[in-house]
Amino acid sequence: MVERCPRCGLRFEREEGAFLGSLVLNYSVTALALIAYLVVVLVLTLPDPPVFLLTAGAVVIAVIVPLIAYPFAKTTWAAIDLLLHPSAE
Repeated sequence: MVERCPRCGLRFEREEGAFLGSLVLNYSVTALALIAYLVVVLVLTLPDPPVFLLTAGAVVIAVIVPLIAYPFAKTTWAAIDLLLHPSAE
């Protein structure tokens, strides 16, 4: 990911530790995706849920979703940080 916004020049990591908020957002999105997957598969397959399908799907989601969502989480957190601390840049 680039260090600054190509449009306005805003640094995404304005201070040390600023990425922690984006990590929380990223973990939250991943957890919601995992919970949604598990609920849907369990509801569709009860009373005999396929354990391998549940496990394999959960592993795929736990690996792929954070990789896809991280740039969006980092940008969203930079916007939240800018709203909370407008004069920091």
